[in-house]
Amino acid sequence: IATIIGGSSYYLNTSNFLNDPPNTKATLITQAPTRANYMTVEAINRSVVYFGTQTTPGTTATFDPMTVLFSSQESYTDYTPTAVNTAGFQRLSHGNSIITAVPTRGNILILTNISAHSMQYVGPPYVWSFNILMDNISVMSPNSMITVNNVTYWMGKDRFYMYSGTVQVLPCSLRQYIFDDINQAQAYQVFAGANEAFNEVWWFYVSDDVVG
Repeated sequence: IATIIGGSSYYLNTSNFLNDPPNTKATLITQAPTRANYMTVEAINRSVVYFGTQTTPGTTATFDPMTVLFSSQESYTDYTPTAVNTAGFQRLSHGNSIITAVPTRGNILILTNISAHSMQYVGPPYVWSFNILMDNISVMSPNSMITVNNVTYWMGKDRFYMYSGTVQVLPCSLRQYIFDDINQAQAYQVFAGANEAFNEVWWFYVSDDVVG
């Protein structure tokens, strides 16, 4: 399943490659939101979770950048809450927009423009528990966060952070140089990566010195 940031989602059945590779294409998930800032699949409950999206999928007027929408268990098409499913939505309270999220340490770590939240599966009837972890933080882009060895790292607007059960500022001797060098107009081009052979976390960004 893939989501275009700010757009719709598509489903690709990879088993079809075995039978008819040239004609295997991703198809639009018509039941899913038509606008979302980010998406992930939660492994324990096996739900598709959208962040910064519509409370009623496909209804433009219900878009809320602080809403978390989750499908029913084992389904990527059922997003309408009923008495017999686990679909639903929750609005977060701290921030203006959800930027990104990642499954880590048995929950989903959600980052808004100013705060970090945990989303943990607790089972019916409430399904999910939402808790704020820290306020007054930041995140550079949807792809600036990565989990390595059960620790999550991300680049903020002016510093680096890590989450290993609590949110902490990650010390960096090159911090001033990096944030003076980043082209902030290209912040959404920042990507995180890992070199596990050397226990390194990398960030790729557009330098302010780049011309053209």
